[in-house]
Amino acid sequence: MTELNTAPQLAPHERCTGCAACCNGCPKGAIRMIPDREGFLYPQVTDGCVQCGHCTHICPVLKQREPRTEPAAFAVWNGDEDVRRRSTAGGAFSALAEYVLEGGGVVFGAALDDGLKVSHIAVKNLHDLPRLRGAKPVQSDVGESYQQTRLYLDQGRQVLFSGTPCQVDGLYRYLGEHPERLITCDVACSGVCSPGIWEKLVRSMAYVKQQRPLTVDFCGKLSGDSVRRFHVSFENGGQYDAPLLRSELGRGITRGLFLRPACHTCGYTSTDRTGDLTLCDITGGNISPQEKQLGMSLLLVNTAKGAQIFDSLPLHRRRFDLAEAVAADQALRSPAPVSVDRTKFFDALEQEPFRQVCARFLSLMQPRARAARPLRELLHIPFKKRKDK
Repeated sequence: MTELNTAPQLAPHERCTGCAACCNGCPKGAIRMIPDREGFLYPQVTDGCVQCGHCTHICPVLKQREPRTEPAAFAVWNGDEDVRRRSTAGGAFSALAEYVLEGGGVVFGAALDDGLKVSHIAVKNLHDLPRLRGAKPVQSDVGESYQQTRLYLDQGRQVLFSGTPCQVDGLYRYLGEHPERLITCDVACSGVCSPGIWEKLVRSMAYVKQQRPLTVDFCGKLSGDSVRRFHVSFENGGQYDAPLLRSELGRGITRGLFLRPACHTCGYTSTDRTGDLTLCDITGGNISPQEKQLGMSLLLVNTAKGAQIFDSLPLHRRRFDLAEAVAADQALRSPAPVSVDRTKFFDALEQEPFRQVCARFLSLMQPRARAARPLRELLHIPFKKRKDK
């Protein structure tokens, strides 16, 4: 296939979220998602296009959605302490997913495959649910998950779709409606990392350790410690474990080097959410250090359907002040600013070896002034306070 000379109107490159609604929705299959030089997927229109305009019509960037009423906010946590420990925050997503699966439904969410690529998958049983747990700061490839969602809905099954707010919006635009059996849950997000950079980091870890990395926990917990950790297990038993802030991935996020361009002008960083429910981490409010350590979530209930589902979930809860939640969570207020070194970083990647670029831009000795925003605000990570001596 060749690229079309006169392409239909799609979102400008700097505003495209990569939601893939256009790719999934094209009736001729004439749009494919390909990576750009930064490793992010963008739509490319091919010569199969018949200029029907459907992709333009369903693009979330080109057609703004109707605003919703103000959500209700709750601090929530899973009663199963083991689930809470294995979750990034309070285990609220697990409770929601189990509710759907136990009713014979299907759950879509981001998971790591055998090659550690982050993609959306469908989970149909409790055994596979752990694959969807835990925060994944790398942008997920939704693939054909929108089309699969429609197929399951047409079969009469309940579907839970979880993802970033732009992915949830993309699903609704693809469907053209809000089906009764569809439950959506978006995550408060301050930006997604480049899949291309993540792939390079995975290859780099394999080279340094001389072992293939098998599993990754981006924001793990250790008993008695509230600091989120980046943990990698390798095929021959090797391990890498460090506070996320001290990993190269974490430092790149801290310095704002490889977030998607559209994330810096994101229109979803507010309390006007796309999902029936929204999951956030609690970084402020009247929460004790012990509660933060084990894990709590901030849950926004955005629709009547979301309220009905929320009432059915076995979660401990207490009402949380929305204004306080907004003040504590940057993802509910404004997009992440652009790093002054972002362009330099990607320019260097085209001319120098990856490890050399990492040494220059991702070193622990890098000046803190280069940071676009503290990582704790981007990933909503609670910090462990140092005790005074």
